[in-house]
Amino acid sequence: MAESYKVEIIPPYTELGTRPHWDIASQSLYYVSVSNGLIYRLDYKENKVYCASIDGTKRTSFIIPVKGQRECFVIGDGGRILMIRWDGLSKKASIVKELSNTGPKDTQNRFNDGKADPWGRLYAGTMMLESIGSAFENATGSLYRFCASSGKLVEQDRNIYISNGLAWNRQTNKFYFVDTGANNIKEYDIDLDGNLVNGTIWYDFKAPGNDPGGFSDGMIIDTEGNHFVAIFNGSKVLKISPQKKVLQEIKIPAQQVTALAFGGPKLDELFVTTGSMAFTTPQKEPAEATFKITGLGAKGYPMDEIDLSKVKTP
Repeated sequence: MAESYKVEIIPPYTELGTRPHWDIASQSLYYVSVSNGLIYRLDYKENKVYCASIDGTKRTSFIIPVKGQRECFVIGDGGRILMIRWDGLSKKASIVKELSNTGPKDTQNRFNDGKADPWGRLYAGTMMLESIGSAFENATGSLYRFCASSGKLVEQDRNIYISNGLAWNRQTNKFYFVDTGANNIKEYDIDLDGNLVNGTIWYDFKAPGNDPGGFSDGMIIDTEGNHFVAIFNGSKVLKISPQKKVLQEIKIPAQQVTALAFGGPKLDELFVTTGSMAFTTPQKEPAEATFKITGLGAKGYPMDEIDLSKVKTP
């Protein structure tokens, strides 16, 4: 049976593109290139991509708009959570302030993925710095919730290899989280304070018959509760049902598939980021591109902004 979906390439090429965030207000897709600290904005109507660097940062692991504060975003940079300002056009963005950090006792890790939940709370996970050792072999990372009122990071889980794939099921009030190194998806309950409890493995890609041909990475959940999971080194996105059955394999013409987001005017287009990292066989174009996939017959929820209205001020 022929595939009914269509895959389009969106240049420019990014060194390690990831963490796409669809912004409804501006009809734009924001994303980052982790390894060189660049941020991007795809203007949907113009079909044009704008790029900026951020003075004072080395790695940008995610970018999320701030609710009610135009041109303000929260990013991860190393062990810091920063607020930045960018007009979406200029080639330079600026740091507004540091919101929090992992502290002097945790210098071996960096933030890797972060998202806001439906209540505007930021969750972000860490992994071992590449300069220190292999994150596939050392489970030094943690998953945090940022508490805006105290300015502190509240640890939610630990002993994580590579933090990735944060997603919420709004119908069941469950949270899902990918550990790329462990190659599994965990499921958590959420208490009234936003803490993640009762964590259990929901889907294990190492189990017999589940091998995806790569490593689970970014993840998002559609309006029917299906998990769309990027498969790094696998050239694909998997659609997994709430009953844990693989419903569809969406082929991507790039090996290192990193993350994804639903966007477009009807939230029925899937944007997929990719990269090309040095520890694997050098990739050729269109590796490192962003892809737009249409015709999937799926729709996502609006992505959430970070609510900093109660943020602690000096």
